[in-house]
Amino acid sequence: MFGDKVLIGFSSTNVDDKKRIFLPKFTCAEAGDRLIIIPENDRLAIYSSDTLEDYLDKIDSITDHNEKKELLNEFREYCESVISEVIVDKSKRITLSKISFNDNNVIVRGSGDRIVITGDFTYPELYRKRSSK
Repeated sequence: MFGDKVLIGFSSTNVDDKKRIFLPKFTCAEAGDRLIIIPENDRLAIYSSDTLEDYLDKIDSITDHNEKKELLNEFREYCESVISEVIVDKSKRITLSKISFNDNNVIVRGSGDRIVITGDFTYPELYRKRSSK
């Protein structure tokens, strides 16, 4: 399952005409995995949707009211910047329908608990404003 292990790796891949990207083996992606797409300046970060649930569990376990409030605000900002949730298909691809690709070649890098996609693409202005906070 995506994100079960530390994600370390690097791969160059292409985006097909349907805006699908193949997830390399190092991601441990499986058909049916739910992933969250978040813009981070000039790249896309992709997390397992389980990350959201783990974060909420962490917040629930905190007893200090001020710390809990601060983490809930961070969580709210995180959720507001989500472009979409995607599901890995049986060929281990995800579809990035809200992204406009200027070049079909992208780089997929493992980065701990997420993968980062870099390349020549743009995403809706709404998300760009949120990601630059």
